[in-house]
Amino acid sequence: MESPPIYAMFLLLNVFEYSSGVLINKGKDRTHFSCSDDGMPTDLPTIKLFLTTDNLKVYCFFQNENHSPSKEILGRFTSGGLAPNMIIMNSTYYGGYNFKLTPFSNQLQWIIDIPRENITVNTDIAAIEQWIIKITMHEGLNIYDTDGTLLDLVREPILQWNLGTVLSEMEFKKLYPEVQDIKVTRSPCANDVALMGLIMKPSSNGVYIGKTISGFWTYEECIWHNLTKIIYAELNDEHQGLTVIDLVLTNHFLVILTSLGLYVSSDLRYPTTSQIKLSRAEFCGFEKGDYIRGKLWYNERCFANRESFEVDYVIITFNRNRTLSESSSCFFSKEPFLQWLPCLYSTSKNEGSTPHVITFLIDQETESGIYLLHMQDTKQTFVTVSMLKDGKPSPRPKFPSYQFPSTFIHPVGMVFHPRSHFLYVYGNQIWLSMDGGNSFEMLCNLFSHYIKKTSHSSYTLDIIYIGEDGTIYMTKAGLKRYTILGKFDDEVFTVYYDHLGYIHKLTPQNFDAGTNLLGHGNSHAIFGKSPDLAIRTALAPQYISSKEMFLFAYVPLNVPKDIQWKKRFKNLQLGKMVKLSKAGIAYIINVFIHEDEPVGFQSSIHIKLMDPFSMENETESPCLLNNIEIKYSGKIYYTLTLQKKDPNYAFKASDVEKTVLVPGHSSFLITEIKDQWTASALATMPKTIKSTLNFSEGSWFIFNFGTVGGQAWTITSKPCNYWIQEDSHDFMSLNLVKYIDVGNKIDYKFKFIPKSKGLTTYPIPSVSMLVGNPALVEVKTQGTFDLNDNYYLNVHIAGKFFQKGFTTLTLNVWEGSGSCMTTALLLTIKSSCSYLKTMKHTPGRNIPPKDWISGVHKDSHGFNMIKTLPINYRPPSHMGISIPLTDNFYHADPSKPIPRNLFHRSKETGKYKQCANVTNRAMCNCSEYQKVADNVAFSDCKEKVHRFKFPVTQYPVVLEIFNENDKVSVEPPYLVTMTEVNMRENWQLKHSEPENVKKMKDYLEPLLKTPVYNPLGLNLTIKGSELFHFKVSLVPGVSFCELNEEFQIYVDDVPLPFPGHTLIAVATSVVLGGLIFIAFVFQLRNIHPLRALKRCIRGNPTFTSTTTVSP
Repeated sequence: MESPPIYAMFLLLNVFEYSSGVLINKGKDRTHFSCSDDGMPTDLPTIKLFLTTDNLKVYCFFQNENHSPSKEILGRFTSGGLAPNMIIMNSTYYGGYNFKLTPFSNQLQWIIDIPRENITVNTDIAAIEQWIIKITMHEGLNIYDTDGTLLDLVREPILQWNLGTVLSEMEFKKLYPEVQDIKVTRSPCANDVALMGLIMKPSSNGVYIGKTISGFWTYEECIWHNLTKIIYAELNDEHQGLTVIDLVLTNHFLVILTSLGLYVSSDLRYPTTSQIKLSRAEFCGFEKGDYIRGKLWYNERCFANRESFEVDYVIITFNRNRTLSESSSCFFSKEPFLQWLPCLYSTSKNEGSTPHVITFLIDQETESGIYLLHMQDTKQTFVTVSMLKDGKPSPRPKFPSYQFPSTFIHPVGMVFHPRSHFLYVYGNQIWLSMDGGNSFEMLCNLFSHYIKKTSHSSYTLDIIYIGEDGTIYMTKAGLKRYTILGKFDDEVFTVYYDHLGYIHKLTPQNFDAGTNLLGHGNSHAIFGKSPDLAIRTALAPQYISSKEMFLFAYVPLNVPKDIQWKKRFKNLQLGKMVKLSKAGIAYIINVFIHEDEPVGFQSSIHIKLMDPFSMENETESPCLLNNIEIKYSGKIYYTLTLQKKDPNYAFKASDVEKTVLVPGHSSFLITEIKDQWTASALATMPKTIKSTLNFSEGSWFIFNFGTVGGQAWTITSKPCNYWIQEDSHDFMSLNLVKYIDVGNKIDYKFKFIPKSKGLTTYPIPSVSMLVGNPALVEVKTQGTFDLNDNYYLNVHIAGKFFQKGFTTLTLNVWEGSGSCMTTALLLTIKSSCSYLKTMKHTPGRNIPPKDWISGVHKDSHGFNMIKTLPINYRPPSHMGISIPLTDNFYHADPSKPIPRNLFHRSKETGKYKQCANVTNRAMCNCSEYQKVADNVAFSDCKEKVHRFKFPVTQYPVVLEIFNENDKVSVEPPYLVTMTEVNMRENWQLKHSEPENVKKMKDYLEPLLKTPVYNPLGLNLTIKGSELFHFKVSLVPGVSFCELNEEFQIYVDDVPLPFPGHTLIAVATSVVLGGLIFIAFVFQLRNIHPLRALKRCIRGNPTFTSTTTVSP
């Protein structure tokens, strides 16, 4: 067990070795974490997690060198306050989650519990990307990284269906002897979800398909289904000889080609029954024998967050000549695959002059159709590209057809690498096109062999070619070189790449991914030791500088011409590593074929020395202690004569096929020892020899690249030679998808780091860039080298037109090794609206989440700023508070009575949405997100809203557009419209109208038939009461996005509504006026009501009257 200081040292070394950011191709020595969702460690070299409707709970164990959980190591990390992070990502999403530090000293694992809604709030069935997860001890420092996948079992379309009767283990074993071949198809967005169909022998009968959700890692996990009865239900006549011929799983449909017809499933997103339904596509004139020789073709592309311009196409080809009654032997269809159209129309009656369609592919990136055609009479093979018009290929080609050479005699198929624009044509040769079929370059020539099928990895960009003899060839997308991984002797097998790029060999009896796997996908584990790619002949080295030389391949003059190609270098050796058995390593940078000169050397390789080759010493070749004379014999050969006739310094029989090398002169390959003093040799540069050459002891040398006594040299794949660094976290995914809206741009900065000195390509950049559809975006680059031979590349991407579409942009390290995890970065640019782009209203107040839960948040005056809506609440209408007319319920509960539902018009309105057809609120399944969301679609779940005092005046409507990691204020040229979703009135908006805004407003309002506002400085005044639900929409034309935002305001503490206020005022006025009038009348009549009142209170007193009479 390692000591704590050693682990601390490892951590420090990792911190200083790697800078923060994304470092690609670093590689891993082993997997450090074993994680599962059931609390038990697994034996898999990768992590497989599954997301259900419940929380995602992950248990992670730290493994020691024996791949067993280590409590001691975990305790050291925990005591130091360290716990791993889990990063979840796909092409558009990146998020990090921290494991909890365990307080228990005897704990074996770290645990994390993530609510589903923290990862995704969606539960609808759709084609979605399978997430890639990375468990790391410290994000950005690449410490102890272990990769894995996370699959959403709730949303993956094919997983929601029953594919037929499940076969038991014994039932399936009985099928082993009857299996003739295997076909595999996988989900375009979740490559771990795959189907394997068994092609049965003619003597057998049935449709059998295996289903996996973890990439065929274990044989027991694969569930086998019998679909025979489902197929029989669509047949009216023949039932015998039924078997799978081919199958394709698209984003939303399953297409199965059987010996008795083509069957298409219903849309997998909308299951109406538990068992899958298949319908038969009719092709007039085609029978069982035609279907058996048929093939399905599909350009795999993930349509997660699908755009309107993204649609799947499937092509079927029949290996037969078209008859006069048939329109074609090739048909294509787009989903839902109800109508199948001919790929190629022809009115010619001469079958020999009509090209046979080997395959046909739809290139959605450039909206074109690509044909691989073969002429029956001339045996010519060519590719033709036609533009698509109304979903159909135009008869006029996009550009002139590309004709392959006559050596391409056995064309088999054509395929796009998934998610890229690299097009491959294969057969007895493999050809690559980087421009959509306009031109091609040959990758390899298999001569008497041919490729029968392919397999691709979307993650590591691997491409596997399976030869008819079982040989497995491999290249990387965009690389102009290939290698041989090995050979399988199984009679029935196929290969398959899972989501992380691990290659699996599949047979009916066994699934094999190899042993000693690393923490990322690789293509070599199931083949064991890398094969020797050397040709079986001697080499003659020729120095051209101290660091570079040529190695000439010797072809004896007596070798028959028909097998001379076996002793020539080919493109197979390009980019590989030459290793001399004694010592010395060099990288092959070029392969050359020679027509005539030099004689005896039909090919050569240009190599760059990494470690100098070891020369022969005096013990191995005693002749080195002698002087030598070199003279042209006049018959192609040169005669080498030793000057000293000392037997101790003579030629030996083992010197045959060794090379005499003299600095500054031609090298000479010894072909024959005539006697101990004389030998015959071939010169590598015969034209430079003008006279007899004499060299003294010590001035000439001997190299042994011969085959006498065993071949002294080998050629293998060179180790990964480049790192790719991107400083931000944008390229955590190797297949990134980015959206460009109108007027937007994207900038990236990359650093390409050669792992060894002397690998520089200066002054040629080490990376090339390919844009699939240059008409859609404008791409500018700027690159430079630093003093350490690192290459820095700045990429600027901007949209060109107001046109929707997508294009791929590939950064390809053309000098990269096939041993790297990847040699390219794939970026898909969508000229469209990002599903992550939203417009949000910023409230004028900040209420903490905890107060929203409690429903209480008071201001300085004690006014509660949160309103909890009544059950089954509906806002008032223009007819009064008690007469709601809206269909929207808020805080819905079907088990409770509906208030304000006395009037007939109120009873006719009001419809539940999420709570429809349920009996209580709990059955509405309202999530926490829906309870606080302002969207009218979630009004049933809405419980609490912002509360304001009456009146609401000059409320600022502040809008911002959020797009992934940045945000911008909504201001001109953006303009908005605003409505109240419940048709309420008593509100108004105030905005500024500069001259440019006024012109746009005058132009747009007649078209939109609604007022248009300037979002900058927009203010809202509300003179009504209770709930107002506003919807703000962005005016189209300045963005691909139809952005909307909703917000709600509850106005409370409102004075009595009309007409009460007026009635009180009028009554008060009448009473006051009456009192004043009565007082006036009393005064006029000299009536004093107060005196009378006083008398009444005091009673009636008696008065004495005195009368005086004057005389």
